[in-house]
This record gives sequence, C-alpha cells and structure tokens, in this order.
Amino acid sequence: MGSAAPPVACYLAEWYRPEVTHHPLDDTVAKLDAVAATMRVEGSLVELLVTLAVPTDEVIYGVFAAPSPDIVVQVCRRAGIPLERLSSDVAAHIMRLARD
Repeated sequence: MGSAAPPVACYLAEWYRPEVTHHPLDDTVAKLDAVAATMRVEGSLVELLVTLAVPTDEVIYGVFAAPSPDIVVQVCRRAGIPLERLSSDVAAHIMRLARD
C-alpha cells in the first residue's frame, strides 16, 4: 500500500512592495507558477490557486495550497518574490466563472 499524501492547507501570501505591484500581474503569476510546477516535479504538493493585485494599495495577495507554510515560502523565494507576510489556516472558496 502506498503512503498517503500529506494534508494540504491554504495559505495567504502578501507582498507590499511597489516594484511588485507595478509589474503586470501575469508576469508575477508566471514566475510563481513556474516554480510551483518545478517543485511539484520535485515532489512538493504546491499550487498557486488565485492572485489579486491592488495597485492603489501597492499590494498583491496570493492563495496557495500546500502541505506546509515552508513550501510556500520556498516557492516565493525561488521565484525571486520573497513574501512580506504569510497567513496560515486560510479558508478559501474559489468559484469558476460560467462561460457561455
């Protein structure tokens, strides 16, 4: 019998830097997604679920699914976007938009 996958929780990453919010959000997401994909190949269960940018407040939020906060910190560092704050035990309900 195989070993069970570690439980996955949601974490809220926050960046409060103008240099992050002044770049297109797609660029930031691409960097984070690329590192998360690499880490999944390496065996870490991690996924960026959603990102929100609020340029007028110079903040970006990202919700990650991962078995530990350390994995989220590692994704952000490896992407060259170290986070400012990380909240654990985040409840997230992300709905998909209906498309015609």
